[in-house]
Amino acid sequence: MNLEINNNFNNKSSKNNFSDELKNYIDKTNTSFSIDRFEGDFAICEDRKTKKMINIEKSLLPIEATEGDVIRFVNGKYILDIVQTKKEKEEIKNLVDNLFKRKE
Repeated sequence: MNLEINNNFNNKSSKNNFSDELKNYIDKTNTSFSIDRFEGDFAICEDRKTKKMINIEKSLLPIEATEGDVIRFVNGKYILDIVQTKKEKEEIKNLVDNLFKRKE
């Protein structure tokens, strides 16, 4: 088994591919997304670090995921970040409440 792995890593291209895949996986695990909306079989999500929009298959998300939820990629699957979602929804509610209080 070790021989097969070592033989595969003797090729510089294989090392770079593995390194790139590992970096992408690590980056993905440290990333959270906000669900903007659903279109067909996809959730249109915003990467909270880069602000880029990405499409994630709905089948990969928790069934209870809704627009506005914050999700994270953990151990190979997407999970809801309930604490962050609650915090952000409360912040938005407070902003809206303050906006309408100023108009009164």
